[in-house]
Amino acid sequence: MTTIAELVISAGGLLHKRDLVAHGATDRHLTAAVRSRGVTRPRRGWYSTWDRTDPRYVAVSIGGRLTGAAALHALGAWAWTRPPITVSVPETASRLRRRRGIRVVWDPLDLSERGTAWSVDPRDALARAVVEARSLEDAVILVDWARQAGVVLDDDDAAEVLSRKHADAAGLVAWSEGGAESILESAAGTRLRCAGHHVRRQVPVGRSRRIIDMVVDGIIGFETDGRQHHEERFHEDRLKDAAIAREGRIPFRAGTLMVRDTWEETAAAIDALISTAGGPRPVAHVGNSCLPRVLGPRGRRHWRLAVPRRRREQELPTG
Repeated sequence: MTTIAELVISAGGLLHKRDLVAHGATDRHLTAAVRSRGVTRPRRGWYSTWDRTDPRYVAVSIGGRLTGAAALHALGAWAWTRPPITVSVPETASRLRRRRGIRVVWDPLDLSERGTAWSVDPRDALARAVVEARSLEDAVILVDWARQAGVVLDDDDAAEVLSRKHADAAGLVAWSEGGAESILESAAGTRLRCAGHHVRRQVPVGRSRRIIDMVVDGIIGFETDGRQHHEERFHEDRLKDAAIAREGRIPFRAGTLMVRDTWEETAAAIDALISTAGGPRPVAHVGNSCLPRVLGPRGRRHWRLAVPRRRREQELPTG
């Protein structure tokens, strides 16, 4: 016989009483399951197998759903640290079980029609997460992950989603560009661009199937590798370095510590290599002039982008 806990686990860890009753559960079965600690009740009518400290459990126990970076993190979004919990509730919500240190936000009713029982729709979570990010880099990391995970489909789709909270956030599309396959690639690319370097992502090496993570200033073939990846692909990576060199570029690799903890030294090494090679090479159709300018913080915003002014169309002469 299938137990209550097994039914809840098969549903992802959270299930409402009505769904359990539909599977034949009775009040006696539910009471016994709770007493045996096979499941717990985060809120009346809801049964869960999650740990009580799980952000999803916390959100449901309050009476809402995860939103912002916390919701994306539960879906596997890239982040250097675990984001604080933010809980979305409908603007008409009442009888909430507030918890100290947990932020609650009231969202429009139409947002409640999207998402799951424990999380708002990932696109709604992304729109909030980027404008509440602690830095431009953190915001770009979220957008890069959303592109890679298929949360947003293309530039136009991403711009629509990102601008839902603040119009300037649509400018993250230009800063993101797409192609990043890890938090290391995303963060390194943003930092290099902020320093004035030209960055192209996912550049083919000659006619081979090998792809360079980034080409910096037209001369540095920049690869970012975690330790596990490096050990598993050591020989293939050396072959790629040789191919990069044959094309006249300088191969350079940075691991997790070099990007996350010692970026200043890593950036200095890149600058030195570019200087040794004679300076940046002109690269067609690549540059930072099209990137929205980064502005200082204001209010609760830690970063902002300048919104480009629309050019007025030239009027045709009449008569």
